[in-house]
Amino acid sequence: MPNGARLPFAVALSHWIVAMAGTLVPRAQRGDWKREWLAEIWHRWQFLRHTGAWDRREKLCLLRGTLGAFQDAACLLAAHETLWQRVRERMRSPFVCLGAVAALLLLTAIVSGGLPATRELLSGRSDLMFIWRHPDSGGRDQPLPADTVAAWATHSRSLQGIAAFQVGRPTRDQPLLMTVQPRFFEVAGVKPELGSFTRDQAIVLDHRTWRSLAHGNPSVVGSHLKVGAISYPVAAVLPRNFWILSRQPTIYLIERNLTGMVFAAAHVKPGVTQKQLDRELTKIAQDVCYYFFDSQLRYSSWNEALLTPLRLFGVALLLAGLMAMLVFRFRFRGFRMAAARRSLFFITKAALALACVFAACLELSRSESAILLASRDPGDGPFLVWLYVLGTMGVLFWAIADQRARCRVCLRLLAFPVRVGCPGCLLLDWSGTELFCSEGHGVLHVPHMAPSWDEESERWISLDESWQGLFAHGK
Repeated sequence: MPNGARLPFAVALSHWIVAMAGTLVPRAQRGDWKREWLAEIWHRWQFLRHTGAWDRREKLCLLRGTLGAFQDAACLLAAHETLWQRVRERMRSPFVCLGAVAALLLLTAIVSGGLPATRELLSGRSDLMFIWRHPDSGGRDQPLPADTVAAWATHSRSLQGIAAFQVGRPTRDQPLLMTVQPRFFEVAGVKPELGSFTRDQAIVLDHRTWRSLAHGNPSVVGSHLKVGAISYPVAAVLPRNFWILSRQPTIYLIERNLTGMVFAAAHVKPGVTQKQLDRELTKIAQDVCYYFFDSQLRYSSWNEALLTPLRLFGVALLLAGLMAMLVFRFRFRGFRMAAARRSLFFITKAALALACVFAACLELSRSESAILLASRDPGDGPFLVWLYVLGTMGVLFWAIADQRARCRVCLRLLAFPVRVGCPGCLLLDWSGTELFCSEGHGVLHVPHMAPSWDEESERWISLDESWQGLFAHGK
């Protein structure tokens, strides 16, 4: 065909398909492969054009046949042994290991929606304190009588402020409902983004509820919304970053006088210990309301509720570390990572994997609907403890086993396993597996059965530069 002649659209698109598929073909074969495919396309087009059969049906057949270039390229790629050998060598690299663990952490962040529970834990909160009751009989956390909280607000000298609240959900499809006293938001230390806090019989929306119910319309302040069967005026909208007890959308119903059983949120004056506070509150409840709460009151600060998973993870990591030391006690003497590069690789690898375990387990147990109050907090229960123990054990055992299976010089995974010796001849001979570094840095001897007296059963033998030419692929 003369140079500069314009190709039909179907032929030009076929050329583009061949060019895209050619990126999969090994570079040494790419030129001949593309010329062969382009020649077939040109000859078919010329034959059909000269015979007068070049119509819409034949154009579609040409495009459909050209799509087979991807299958042909994939077959050539799969049969390219040198390329796959190079890929396998890259997979043994320590950077691939670190990248895979980092990708797993990134995947955890994407699946969880940005690690919301972890971010809230690390951001820290105020010194707000929750108070509830744990009776001597029954063994379950319970709320307090409402008149007790009123008596504490009037007579306590250790509290800067205290407010009662109740937690409930009116229907399955509506947000979490919290009934609070007017001074609750003052105690929580929050100011409204829109509107103002009223004293009685009004609704305050958190930012997410405002977005979902009112579509972010500022005129919702002053309008009425139904909670259950009763309509209440909307008094205010809370800031975007404020939440308490739960991250799920919440409606706050302001009631001046709460009756029945309630929980309490309070601010303690500086310098007051929990023991002093408990003694004072117990005495006020006994003298004013005739409730005997000796050793029954429970206290938890907001920071303590958020940081509890961090402490549990620390305990689990300590237990897993002790178990790893017991399991590998005969091999840790030969596992001293003297080189700074090996130590840095091990620490980075283990830290990334432990961060992934910490975040994944926390996001799994402390979901958006979790309530951080008393024993209701799933981040303070045995489920999270077991997740952390199993996760940290798995990470430490994997990190140690992976480190032992790597070259002591370049940190690549060892390859070329060779079985040596006779398994039944342990008295006079040695039986085991030898693994080589693909760069020729050394050989690791791993016995099939280690005798109890041999504390260094796995032996690493370094090879000098004269051996590297037999193994190194890059030379």
